[in-house]
Amino acid sequence: MRFNLSEYNWPLIIMIAAVSATVSYVGDMLGKKIGKKRISLLGLRPRYTSTVITVFTGIAVALLTLVAAGYSSDSVKMAIFGPNIMARQMTELTNEVRSRQNELDDMTLDLIAAQNELSSVKNEKQTVEAEVAALRDETESLELGLAEMKKGRVIVFQGEMLAQTSMEPDENRYDLDGAVLRLVDLSEDYLNKKMPDLSSAVPPNALTVVVTDEMRETVKDALKDAEGRQALRLTAPSNIVLGQPLEGILNVFESRLVYRAGEILMRQRVDAVLSQEDGKKILDDMLQNIKRSAVSKRILPDPFLGTVGNFDLLDIYDTLDKIVVFGEAMKAAEVTITAAADIYTEGPVTVKIEVRPDEEAQGGE
Repeated sequence: MRFNLSEYNWPLIIMIAAVSATVSYVGDMLGKKIGKKRISLLGLRPRYTSTVITVFTGIAVALLTLVAAGYSSDSVKMAIFGPNIMARQMTELTNEVRSRQNELDDMTLDLIAAQNELSSVKNEKQTVEAEVAALRDETESLELGLAEMKKGRVIVFQGEMLAQTSMEPDENRYDLDGAVLRLVDLSEDYLNKKMPDLSSAVPPNALTVVVTDEMRETVKDALKDAEGRQALRLTAPSNIVLGQPLEGILNVFESRLVYRAGEILMRQRVDAVLSQEDGKKILDDMLQNIKRSAVSKRILPDPFLGTVGNFDLLDIYDTLDKIVVFGEAMKAAEVTITAAADIYTEGPVTVKIEVRPDEEAQGGE
């Protein structure tokens, strides 16, 4: 450690030197005078008296030096006269510093906890803001949907089937991309036919149907362990108004033959019927029986309408007319309902209805 001369306490050094010199000089002069006069203190010889005076002079020099040093500097005074006090104060100060340090550590921990809580609150705020934004968008969408519903512009409802198709395995591989393209084309045709009155008001790409990559991957996973003929059905995820994007939902399931083309689904003898209402009731009962039979054979109904078949109204009214004609001639009729084509699990049940005179009734005549 290096010291500069300017850093020394020169006034204290000079004062101590001056006081020591003065006391020494006075002691020396006093000793000489006592020695010359051969003064004796307390019965001591003059020589011993001089020694005693010299000793007391040295003591006086030391005391005066201490007094001068203490007078010139409080630090020196405390170091000389109060080392125990300083030690106690140092201990108290050390303890206080430790206490303050502990308080500072606690405050630091509290600050960190507060910062973490603030960060959590900010994250929660961002999450809530995102949820609010999503709800706002959903509300706007619902308001738009409600407005479009009031205008009659809802193009498809939630769960409504847009199209369906089948896939045959080719060397244990299904052409999913080709099936999806067919579904999209069929769906867009279905939507355009459903809204012929809106054709002039429909903007470009307003009736576009999209199947997401995520949906395709889901179906691919379902087809990994599949065997035999499979069916794909595309449905609407929610109510879609004109102008909204339509991301269809794909469902895949096994497709198996339930009825062959021309297979008789139901045959029933109908007695003479004089009104279309009675004939319609009989025909409705027959179609309901066919529906129940189809459901029992695991034919999937339409997810939106709940129906399993497509029945041509013209065929139904033509059938009713024939039944009434036979009834007016007081003849019984035989109604035969057959499968119009091969019918698979995915449906629909398409039928052909035939009406002819009942042979047993004619034979009885």
